[in-house]
Amino acid sequence: MKLNSIRFKASVLYTSILAIILVIFSGVLFSVTGHILFRDVDEELQIKAAEIVNILKSYEKLKQTESRHQHLINKLLGVEDRARLIIDDLWRSDMQALNLKSDYINILNVHGQPIIKSQNFNKEITALFRNELPLSLTSVIFKNLKNSNHRLRAVNLPFSFGNRHLLVIQIGTPLDSVIHILSQLLYFIGAGILFILGLTSFLGSFFARRILKPVLNVTKIVDDISHKDLNLRIPEMSVDEEMKRLISSCNAMIERLEKSFDHVNEFSSHVAHELKTPLAIIRGEVELALSETRDAEEYQRVLNISLEEIDRLIRIIKDLLLLARLDYNPDVFQFENISLKAFLEEICEYSHILAEQKGLVSELKIPESAHYIDGDKIHLRRLFLNLINNAVKFTPMGGKISIVLSVKENRAQIAVSDTGTGILWEDQEAIFDKFFRSHSPGHKTEPGSGLGLSIARSIARAHQGEIVVHSEPGQGTTFTVSLPVA
Repeated sequence: MKLNSIRFKASVLYTSILAIILVIFSGVLFSVTGHILFRDVDEELQIKAAEIVNILKSYEKLKQTESRHQHLINKLLGVEDRARLIIDDLWRSDMQALNLKSDYINILNVHGQPIIKSQNFNKEITALFRNELPLSLTSVIFKNLKNSNHRLRAVNLPFSFGNRHLLVIQIGTPLDSVIHILSQLLYFIGAGILFILGLTSFLGSFFARRILKPVLNVTKIVDDISHKDLNLRIPEMSVDEEMKRLISSCNAMIERLEKSFDHVNEFSSHVAHELKTPLAIIRGEVELALSETRDAEEYQRVLNISLEEIDRLIRIIKDLLLLARLDYNPDVFQFENISLKAFLEEICEYSHILAEQKGLVSELKIPESAHYIDGDKIHLRRLFLNLINNAVKFTPMGGKISIVLSVKENRAQIAVSDTGTGILWEDQEAIFDKFFRSHSPGHKTEPGSGLGLSIARSIARAHQGEIVVHSEPGQGTTFTVSLPVA
């Protein structure tokens, strides 16, 4: 498994998350278990201390109730100290029942001086209690005591004796059993976490491989797709919804690439054809002029034809560069707030000039209310001048050109109409294509670069608008530009 693969990263991620969850859960479990065990030890210590206090108070009652006379009678009858013997038996039985053999017992006065202590309460234990367990005459204190040889849980319990004396009983019990249980639990938790993480890592890697198998299959198919064969598609699989979306997106991308390559190939062939024609004309005229000696007028004619074709080449190249900038570099547009009334009046003046040169009538119809758009004035001017030039070019003398503005649903509809030859039905879907040539006889007499309408559509789309055409052959054409109102 590669370290930079998704499968490895997914396995590490799942394992890490599970490790964090297990550590937190185990920590809580260990803490709760330790708290319960220490609470049980504390309860046991408090019970032991209370029982010892009760036995001591039993001796106290015996001493208070026994008189000298009763003491002599008991001695004569041979029953002296019978009650004391009973209490002693009770002490021994409680010692066994309370399991005090391994505990450390120390009874202190208010000055901290030991009065009674168990036999195992040696100097080391005495120093440990004195240093670690504070002497309190008012409250019960539980505390852990620890040195190099012992780990104890101790209690400090004050009690009254003889109605006048205040004593303190301190009991410490070894924590060996608690430490053993917690150690075993910690070992079990550690081993369990390692086992679970190892199993999870293996299963995670296995399932990640199964989940990513469709991705590998898609990768193999995509590797076989090249620009030479874009007809291949990734077959639909019985996979998860996300993979279906990925496969659908890949197929859509391949389809777009196929259309783009077809468009590039078609565009390249059109460009080659458009550039080849004027170059062939220039070459033919120059070769003809050089084939034999000509007079000055013939050379002048050849130079004029060559200059015209060179101008045509320059126009085609400029239009191609403009289209490239419009389609792939939106930064060429400088948007500003434009008054449609003032803008269309300026366009209409240009329309009047062109129409008069060909004997046409032009008119402008705009509403009285003011409307504004956000746009690049220079490029919008080029869009409408292209439409007006086409209208003048294909409208016979005596015709009419009109520019009409209407606003519907926050969109400005600007229609440029003419009464010219119109556009064939089969041509109306393709007139916005680059280097398109109409099959209409009227259009054949008016050569052009074939890029004007493509440029117009690109400008309209850059302004969040659209341009559509409606035409009746022999009855005229209407181009409608739709732009959002500011």
